[in-house]
Amino acid sequence: MKKTILLIFAVFAASVYGQERVDLNQMRLADLGASTRHSVNAVATSGAEGLSSIQRAVGYIVNNAPDSITMKGALIGSAGTFPVAVAISDDILDNYAGCKVVGIRVAAAQSLGKSDLFLYSVNNGVVSEEGITKSQRLYEGWNNVFFNGDTSWEIQEGQTLIVGFEYTETEAMVEAGIGGLCTVGEAKGNDFLVYGNFGSGEGWYGVRNLGSLCIQLIVDVSSLPAKELSLGYLDTGFRYKKAGESIDMYVIAMNTGREDIASYTLTCQVDEEEPQVFTYNETLPEHGNAHLQPSISLPAGIAVGEHRLTVSLQAGESADEKGTDSSIFYIYDKSLPRRKNYVEQYNSQNEYMASIVNPIFNQVASNNDAMVLVNVYEPGNPLSLPASDYLHTLYAYTLPSFTSNRSYFPGESYIAYDVNYYAEQYAPLVPSIIEDIIAQDLAQPAFATVELQGSINEETRELTIDVTGELAEGALDILGTPALTLLLAEDNVKGEQTVLSKITQRPTVQKDYMHQHVLRAYVTPALGAPVSVNGLQYSAHYTFNIDPSWDINNLTLVGFITRSAEEVTDENVMQMDVTNCNSISLADLTGIGGVTATPSSIPEYFSIDGRRLQAPPSHGIYIIRQGGVSRKNVVK
Repeated sequence: MKKTILLIFAVFAASVYGQERVDLNQMRLADLGASTRHSVNAVATSGAEGLSSIQRAVGYIVNNAPDSITMKGALIGSAGTFPVAVAISDDILDNYAGCKVVGIRVAAAQSLGKSDLFLYSVNNGVVSEEGITKSQRLYEGWNNVFFNGDTSWEIQEGQTLIVGFEYTETEAMVEAGIGGLCTVGEAKGNDFLVYGNFGSGEGWYGVRNLGSLCIQLIVDVSSLPAKELSLGYLDTGFRYKKAGESIDMYVIAMNTGREDIASYTLTCQVDEEEPQVFTYNETLPEHGNAHLQPSISLPAGIAVGEHRLTVSLQAGESADEKGTDSSIFYIYDKSLPRRKNYVEQYNSQNEYMASIVNPIFNQVASNNDAMVLVNVYEPGNPLSLPASDYLHTLYAYTLPSFTSNRSYFPGESYIAYDVNYYAEQYAPLVPSIIEDIIAQDLAQPAFATVELQGSINEETRELTIDVTGELAEGALDILGTPALTLLLAEDNVKGEQTVLSKITQRPTVQKDYMHQHVLRAYVTPALGAPVSVNGLQYSAHYTFNIDPSWDINNLTLVGFITRSAEEVTDENVMQMDVTNCNSISLADLTGIGGVTATPSSIPEYFSIDGRRLQAPPSHGIYIIRQGGVSRKNVVK
């Protein structure tokens, strides 16, 4: 979510902590193959009770306090034994590649008796069969459980680990409403897992309403260098900047070594220009971080087009210990207004949350002419389109989620956003949130326009499309070769959808759910086709045969311009934002002005504004076409 949205709902934060029971309705099978990033501080820290000077607690930790607990006494709400765990992903563990896990830390709200603790790796979303297990009694508070003898687990780069324990919930706990689980923070997703069958088969289910489970790895960090720096975060603001602007940065400097660093510098360099250096004469403690906000002036006469800002963090005591990151930005002088915002929702027929979120988006789209909404269904759904599978890989960190012009908003963890929690808790407020996003993105500069014209041969169902557009001065330096994407989306598509039963409040499948804005086909390649540019103008011409099963009057043609790329990956996805978008309803093309067909002896009827009619009206003015001849008729 955008920072502004989080601020709007900050007043509701306390309500999260009042929910001490696992919300079974919010549980869904966890995608352990997806990269998982969290709102809880995911760091290793010294100072955990009972650990030595070379041992660190690694996991989901708030405010660098490894022994912190946000909620005590959480429970499943059903007597039995449940494996519970956290998934600690590579974005946390890569900093400790080569280090050894020597134990597990668990916080319990009450004595839980003897329990089996476990550690397994995840490979391509599948949990390994071999791992480490250790049986030990768990008492109230934090428990440090060390593996036997020389047993340890070496952390590999790119690895995700599942770490947890067998939790037994008694009838007495259920009756009292007080369990033995402890959680920290407000994270959601794969960082609190329960194993079982909760409606979608046996597997690991994600718990979304209680924060992160209080489980940490005990890691021996003696193999790490004594002093090491890294850039934990680099934000350079909006990607498009006018010459003469400054770059106001937000940087998190991290000390990932085992010793304090007395001073450090930040070096910022645009392309090959003279670097600008910022010196910080302050101690950066072991595994501490500093939040920095340097601002640099762009060089005079900087050219329109793509540029790179490189930022280096360096310890004052040594030139060898440093971390480096970089960011691409674009200088522009001229821009064009945006016609419409392209909102792409990554959807699923298997997620009940879609049935809650969809009506909200449909409402906003129907009331906002500046919004073009397209639903892209996840791979394997009956309504999915294989050519769009790559979009889910790049953007869909949860389902449903959405992008606005596929553009990144500074300060966010993802390019996509989701309103799932708010849609369930505060649905009336969600439309205004989406509208704010649309208004904000419409104000961003565009470098090409998109104008669509078309006609339909109703007998052959061939759609003819002509696209024209204007380029802003300098657009080719910013976009490279512009690429045009054309697609068709259909409304009122009947199909299955998991919904929340009004009677049982459990997920159930509705067979005749009406889906809107469904991506049906790409007219161009999914990544777009390079356009023919003449000066500051471009044009393109396409024909497409419409599937006989699709209702032409429910189809929308969508066109947008991006940069051209042979492939979109995590490395270039930030550059693949939509610079402008437009759409037309094919129903507008089936009127008298948009139809090209062989003259027919069967009479056809149209309203005075060109809309097709099923039969002549009982009164008023209409147009009748027969045998290739059209005439006006008046019924009094």
